[in-house]
Amino acid sequence: MTEVSEISTICKNCLFAIYDDDTQVSCKFGRTETVNNHPSYDLIEAEDEEKKFYILNNHICPYQRTDTWTHADEKDIESKVKEEVYMPWAAVLFYRHNGVDSVEERIKELKSQKIPPKVVSLVIDAQDIDPKDFRSLHQMMEDNFSLWYLQRVLMEDFPDRYTADLCFDKMKKHRFMFYSYFESTKPIDLEYYSKIHKYVIDDMNFYGMIKNNDDKKDIHQMTISKVAHIKYAGNGNGIPIEFKIAYETKEITKEQISSNNITFDNLTSKFIIDYKLL
Repeated sequence: MTEVSEISTICKNCLFAIYDDDTQVSCKFGRTETVNNHPSYDLIEAEDEEKKFYILNNHICPYQRTDTWTHADEKDIESKVKEEVYMPWAAVLFYRHNGVDSVEERIKELKSQKIPPKVVSLVIDAQDIDPKDFRSLHQMMEDNFSLWYLQRVLMEDFPDRYTADLCFDKMKKHRFMFYSYFESTKPIDLEYYSKIHKYVIDDMNFYGMIKNNDDKKDIHQMTISKVAHIKYAGNGNGIPIEFKIAYETKEITKEQISSNNITFDNLTSKFIIDYKLL
């Protein structure tokens, strides 16, 4: 008999549980089927004097709502709960001195996401910048975001990852679940947020990092879990966070890291997800 975890969801009184008489047969969001086929979760059949129902073992369902929910008596409660279930996120945009118009385009793409980023940091590197352009970038941020930072890098050739770590230190006080890097020179996928939402929320997958595995040094649209960043201290001590994740999951050894036998090209980990698979 499977032991019920403290981290579980009892479907009995959920507004989205589908019943045949007094026996639960499914879920309006397909959560029971997804859990039943998931390698880390269990679907447990349970019953009491009133009903036969499911327990989503080892999983907290974000869609669970009961009749005490504020919107319980409204007509379209499925749409209403979808509005409540989302992943707040943050963005770090690197300006590559390719014209302030490029930043304006990237801002439009960020704001066109199904859920726009909650906080945005615009990074300007150590190259000289026309004061007029600087003022334009400042105004763009002020006009488009309520939570934003304008970061100026003073040291030439300072690695982007270390810059992003410093941005994270500024942003971490805000509530978000992941943050992403973007280049001003490259367009942002307008389905970017939606793909991550589906992968994590709807399909219940785990991730530490999501990146472009076709070019593993490419940081554009690279995504890092806030929890993973805090746990591994980002790219601190000169070790990329991917290596730390792979070491934690025993997919590489400390000796391989210290001897530089591991590169981005041969690094693999079940928690480093290829963006094109989303």
